[in-house]
Amino acid sequence: MKKLITVFFILSIFALNISAQTPKWTTYDYNSSNSALTATYCLATDASGNIWIGTNQSVVKFNQGSTWTVYDYTTSGMVNDRVMDITVTNTNSLWVCTYGSGFLYYNGVSLWVQKNMSTTGNLMPTNWTYCLTLDNTSNIYVGIYCGNNSNAGLVKWDGANIWTPFNNFFNGYNYSNVEVIAKDIAGNIWCGTNIGVYKFNPTNSSWTAYTKENTSGGLGGNWVRVIAPDASGNIWFGTMDKVNDSWVGAGLTKYTPSTNLWSNYIANSQDASSKVVSAIAHRGNDVWVGTGFCGQYNGNGLYKFSGSSWTNYAYDNNTFPGNCVNDLVVDKNNNLWIAGANILTKVDFNPTDVKETESIPTSFKLNQNYPNPFNPETVISYQLPISGKVHLSVSDLLGREVAVLVDETQPAGNHQITFSTARTTLSSGVYFYKLQMENFVDVKKMMIIK
Repeated sequence: MKKLITVFFILSIFALNISAQTPKWTTYDYNSSNSALTATYCLATDASGNIWIGTNQSVVKFNQGSTWTVYDYTTSGMVNDRVMDITVTNTNSLWVCTYGSGFLYYNGVSLWVQKNMSTTGNLMPTNWTYCLTLDNTSNIYVGIYCGNNSNAGLVKWDGANIWTPFNNFFNGYNYSNVEVIAKDIAGNIWCGTNIGVYKFNPTNSSWTAYTKENTSGGLGGNWVRVIAPDASGNIWFGTMDKVNDSWVGAGLTKYTPSTNLWSNYIANSQDASSKVVSAIAHRGNDVWVGTGFCGQYNGNGLYKFSGSSWTNYAYDNNTFPGNCVNDLVVDKNNNLWIAGANILTKVDFNPTDVKETESIPTSFKLNQNYPNPFNPETVISYQLPISGKVHLSVSDLLGREVAVLVDETQPAGNHQITFSTARTTLSSGVYFYKLQMENFVDVKKMMIIK
C-alpha cells in the first residue's frame, strides 16, 4: 500500500507539472479591446514587452493585458490609412509603413514625422509603402509599390538628406514591387518579390538573386511574401508559386547560408490551404507558421513546426479561433501573439509563472507623468490592487475638469495611458490629474508647455 501511495503521489505531482505548462490562449476583439481593434494587419513588440498592432486606420499599443492606446489622425500625428508594417528600434521608436500615405517615424513619446512624395520633394517615387527595415548603420530600406518596372521597388534613406532608389536588383532587371523585407544576423537585406528573393549586401553593395529555378526547386515558389531570419543565421520564407496562371501556396522554405542548403516543407500535402504561408515566428526550436492571408487566400489557421512534426491550431475557441493569420510575433516574455481576421490572440506558455502573480500590485499608486513638462503628449501610469470602476481626469487651476482620460471598469494590475494636447485648446500652464477608485483618491501636478 505504501508503494502504491508513493506512486500515486509522484504521478499527481507529474500531472500538476504538466498542467502548469499548458499554454493559455487569450483572444481579443473589437469589444474586449475597448474598440481599439478595428483590424489586425501587422504586429511588432518592443523591449518593454508592449505589442504594437497595425490596423486599417491606426496604430494600437497594448501593454500586456491592461491598457489599449490608439494612435490615429484624431489623437496624434498618425495618418488615417492602412498600416502595412511596423518596425521597432532598440530605442523603442517606431517606423510605420502605410498603404497610400508613405511611412512615418514615431519617437515613442510625442513626435510623428511623415515621409512621402510631398515631404521629400518626390525623392520617394510613390506613397505606397509595404515594408521597412534598418541596416547595421541605421540606413532605412523601404519596400514600395510603383505599378511599373521603370521605377525602383526599394528605396534607401540615410535618415537625413540622401535617398537612393534601387532600380537594378540583378543583371539589369528592374522590378517595381517589394512586398516584404528583413535583415539577417550578418546584416544582409533580403527583399521578397514575385520573381524571387533578392539579397543585398550593404558592405559591398552587391545583389544576389534566388529563384525556384536557380535553387533547383529549393525555394518553394518565386512569389516571396514572408521572410523571417532566425538567431542561428537561417533564413525562412513563405512562398507562392504559379500553376496554370494562378498563384497557389508553396509552403515553408529554409535556407542555410553556411552550407548553401535549401529545404522546403509543407504542413499537409493534402490540404492546399496549409501551403499559403502568411507569417513566420521563431520561439526556441519551434517555428510557428501562419497560413492564409486574411481576405486574400483561404488558410488553415496556425501551425507549430518542430523540425519533423506539425501541429495545427484552427477553428478552436480553446486555442486559435480563426482560420487565417496576418502576422506573428514573440515578445520578451516568450509569449506568441497572432494577428487574425480582426482579432489578436496571445499564447502564454507559462501562465502559472510566479512572476505573473507577483505583477499584481498590493496597493494603489498614481505615478508622476512622464515627460513633465510636456508638449504635446505625456504618459500617466498607475497601479490597481483590485478591479473596479476607475475615473482618471485632468483639471485646470480653478478645479474645472478639462479632460476625462479613463471612466470604466479596469482589472487589477499596472496601467498607463497617453494624454495628448495636440488637438485640444488647452493653453500652457499647470494642470492636475486625479485618479479615483473605491475609497482611493490621488492628485498630481503636471505642466503643459506650448
